[in-house]
Amino acid sequence: MAMLIVTALLQWREQDTARSALEGDMHWAERTIENRLHAHQDFLAGLGREQEFRQLTYEAFQVKSSRYIEDHPELDAIIWVSIDGKVEWVAPNEATATFVGDQLAGQRMEALQDALRTRRTLFSKDYKGSRLGSANDLILPVQQGSADIGAFIAIQSLEPLLRATLPTAFSARYALTIVDADNREVFSNTSIKPTDRQISGAISLDLPNNRLGLNIVAYRGGGAWLPFLPATLIILLTLIASITLVQLRRHAQHRADTEEQLRAAYAFRQAMSQSMITGLRAIDLEGRITFVNAAFCRMTGFDEGELVGIAPPYPYWPPEEFDKLQDNIDQALAGQAPAGGFEMRIMRKSGERFDVRLYFSPLIGTDGAQIGWMASMNDITEPKRVRVELERAHERFVTVIDGLDSAVHVAEVKTGEILFANRAFQNIFGFDAVGHNSAQVTAHCRPTAEMLARDPSTLTQEELPCELYDGELQHTLSGHWYHLHERAIRWVDGRIVRVQIGADITDRKHIDEVNLQQQKRLEQTSRLITMGEMASSLAHELNQPLSAIANYCAGCVKRMQAGNYRFDDLLAAMQKASDQAERAGKIIRRMRDMVKKSDPIRIAISLQELVDEARAFADIEAQRTGTQIIVDLPEKLPRIVVDRIMIEQVLLNLIKNGIEAMNDVPFERRRLSIHAERVDERMLEITVTDQGHGLAEEDIEKIFAPFYTTKPEGMGIGLAICRSIIEFHQGRLWVEPRREGGTVFRFTVPIEEEDE
Repeated sequence: MAMLIVTALLQWREQDTARSALEGDMHWAERTIENRLHAHQDFLAGLGREQEFRQLTYEAFQVKSSRYIEDHPELDAIIWVSIDGKVEWVAPNEATATFVGDQLAGQRMEALQDALRTRRTLFSKDYKGSRLGSANDLILPVQQGSADIGAFIAIQSLEPLLRATLPTAFSARYALTIVDADNREVFSNTSIKPTDRQISGAISLDLPNNRLGLNIVAYRGGGAWLPFLPATLIILLTLIASITLVQLRRHAQHRADTEEQLRAAYAFRQAMSQSMITGLRAIDLEGRITFVNAAFCRMTGFDEGELVGIAPPYPYWPPEEFDKLQDNIDQALAGQAPAGGFEMRIMRKSGERFDVRLYFSPLIGTDGAQIGWMASMNDITEPKRVRVELERAHERFVTVIDGLDSAVHVAEVKTGEILFANRAFQNIFGFDAVGHNSAQVTAHCRPTAEMLARDPSTLTQEELPCELYDGELQHTLSGHWYHLHERAIRWVDGRIVRVQIGADITDRKHIDEVNLQQQKRLEQTSRLITMGEMASSLAHELNQPLSAIANYCAGCVKRMQAGNYRFDDLLAAMQKASDQAERAGKIIRRMRDMVKKSDPIRIAISLQELVDEARAFADIEAQRTGTQIIVDLPEKLPRIVVDRIMIEQVLLNLIKNGIEAMNDVPFERRRLSIHAERVDERMLEITVTDQGHGLAEEDIEKIFAPFYTTKPEGMGIGLAICRSIIEFHQGRLWVEPRREGGTVFRFTVPIEEEDE
C-alpha cells in the first residue's frame, strides 16, 4: 500500500505540473486572441470616425483596409453597407467574400439590425464563409448626428484567426476546438480526438452578441500504459506474496481445524451422554460397570466413582428385589433380554424406591468385537402413575356414561362404525352394537339425511365441532319418543365422528298431551265463565231488540184489528221488527261461537274485523261503567293468520280486565285504547292500554301464572289461557306498567305471508 501511495503521489505531481503549464498557456492564448480582436475593433472605429465626418473617401478606404488585411490574414474583407444591408464598398478589390451590390440576408442581416438598434459594436453568429470553415462579421455601426448612415463590417474566418494568432508550437502541443454558445463545435485544428481528457481547459471569448468558447486539450506524451506500469508491477508482486501466505495459513488452519474437530467430537459425545435425561450404563461381559452418565447418577443418587468397577449385586438394588434383578441381569448377559426391556423397581441412595425400564443392546469395540452391554434406563414412575390414573379416570367415565338414562353412542362418519356405546344405548339397540354399522343398528330411530343441518361427509377438521341435528323422533318399533342431539367432533385419534345423545321423552310427551287436553278444557271453562259473567249484561242488550219486536208486532195487530191501516205502514213496521230480530240473533250467535268446543282453525282475517266483534261484546260493559273505548288502527294493515274465536277471547279478556281496572278512577279518565302496528316482516303487535290502578312489581312477575289473580273474585286462569293461546300462534304476550298510571298489555300475532 505504501508503494502504491508513493507511485500515485508521483503521478499526481506530474499531472499537476502539466496542468500548471496548461493554465499558463491558456492565459497567454486568451490575452493574445482578445488583443487581436480588440485591434480589429479599433481599426473599424477609426474608419467609422472618418466616415462620420465625411473625411473618408473610397480610395482612402481601399488603401487603409487593404494594408490592414495584408497584415491580418484572418480577415477576408472589410465592407461598407447601408442601413438596409446593401454592400457599397469592398476592400480589397480582389476580395471574393462579397461584392459591391450584394444584399446581406439571414443572421447577418439580423446582426446588422441589432448593431444599428443598439449603436454598439457586435459580432454576428457564425456562418459558412467563402473559405473552408466558419466565419463571422465584426459590425461597427456609424451614425451622423442622431441618424444611422451605415456600418463597417470586417469579415473574419476562425481558422486563420487561430493560425495567425497562436504559434505553431502551441497548436502542436494542444488540440484546439472553437464551440458556440450552445457548445456545438465550430472549428477544430485537428480531426484526432485525444483519448485522455484529464488535462484540458476552456477559454470563454465574450464577444458582443456572440459568445465563443475555445476548448484546449493537451496531448499526452509517451504511451498511455506507462503511468500504470509501476502500480501493475507492485500489485502483481503483492498478489504473489499474498497467495503464498494464504496457502501457508490455510495449511496451518487445516491442521488446527482437524485437531479441533477431534476435540469437539470427543467433547460432543461426552456432553451428549452427560446431558441426556436417559440414564446410560455400560457393563463388560461379566456384568462389571465400566461407564455411567450423569443422568444415571442423578437417578440412583450414587457418584460415578461409587458405581464404576462394581459387579452384581449393584448398590442400587433393593434387598427385596435381589432375586428378580439378578435373574434380569443373567438374561441380559446371556443375550436373552426382551426387546421391550425390563420393568423393575430400584432404589436410590436415600432408600427411596422408584420404577424404571431398562433396555439392553450390545456394545461393539473399534475392532468390531463385542466388549460388553449398553443399557439405557428411563424413570417410569410418573408415566406409570399417570397411566394408572388414566385407567381409573376411564373407568369412572364409563361408569358415569353407563349410569345415564340417555343413550350415547359414537360412530365414525366415513364407515359408520360404532366406536362407543353406553349401557342405555345397548339396552335399546342391542348389546352387540359396538363395531357394527350405526345406520343399520339405529335404523328405527334415526334422522334422515334431509333432517341434518350439514352433510357429515363434507366436513373438514377446521369446521369441528359442528351441530348436525336436534329434534324429537319416535322409535318405529317400540313407539317410544326420543329427543336426539347429534354433533360432529374430532375423535381422540383424529377421525371425524358423530356423537348422538338420545333421551327418552315418552313420559313427557304423554304429560304434554294431557296438559294440552287440560288446557283445552280450561279454555272451554274460561269461555263458559266469561259467558256467565256476561249473561246479565247481555240480557239487558237482548231486551232492547226483543221489546222493539214486541212493540212493532203489537202495533201491527191493533191496526189490523181496527181496520185502520195502510199496507206500506205495516210493511215498514215488520221490516223494523225483522232487523231487531237479526240483531238479537247475532248476539246469540257470537255467544254460541264463543263457548263452542272446536279445534283451532287458523285463517287469514282482518284485524279490524276481529276488534269490531270483540268491541261489540265489550261495549255493553263499557256503557255500563262509563268507559270510553278508543280504537286506533293504521290503514292498510296486513291480515293476520289466527284462530278467530281464540284471538277474540284474548282481546275480550284484556278489554274486560282493563275496564274492571278503571272502576275506581274518575269517569273522565276511564279511557281504554286499542292500537296495532307492524313490528317486522312476520309479526303484528297489538296493544291494549288502560288508565287504571296499575300492577305492583311483584304482580307483574306472577300475573301470567295459573290461578294467580289480583281480583277478589277472579279465578286466576284468564291471563294464563291468553298467554297459551298467543304462544300457540307463535307470538308473545307481556305486560308493562304505564308511566302516567295504568297498564299496557302487548301481544304479537303472525302476519299473512305473500305465498299464503
